[in-house]
Amino acid sequence: MNRQTIEVQPEHLAIVCAILRKHVPHYDVRAFGSRVQGRARRYSDLDLVIMTDEPLALDVLAGLAEDFTDSDLPWKVDIVDWATTDAGFRAIIARDSVLIQRGIQQCQEAKGAG
Repeated sequence: MNRQTIEVQPEHLAIVCAILRKHVPHYDVRAFGSRVQGRARRYSDLDLVIMTDEPLALDVLAGLAEDFTDSDLPWKVDIVDWATTDAGFRAIIARDSVLIQRGIQQCQEAKGAG
């Protein structure tokens, strides 16, 4: 968890943050995958993990998916629920991820790569 930026334009990160604040304001959310590892292509998806202790309700996941699909983002957003992941996947995420939302606070929109 040592990188501090993700390969996302600030205006796109603002959209992501608004959707997260709407649906999961009480949870930390981390980005991981190619956009954190510095190997994203133009239309690479954005991988997000919601740091939950208990699985998220299906209506929350559905609302997130719908809002991301309906947004003006030029790429897909994949949502992972931390509570439903196994130890191996958690280790992969923990190795290289960036905090983009702290629960009940604002997203760190300034961290987007311009």
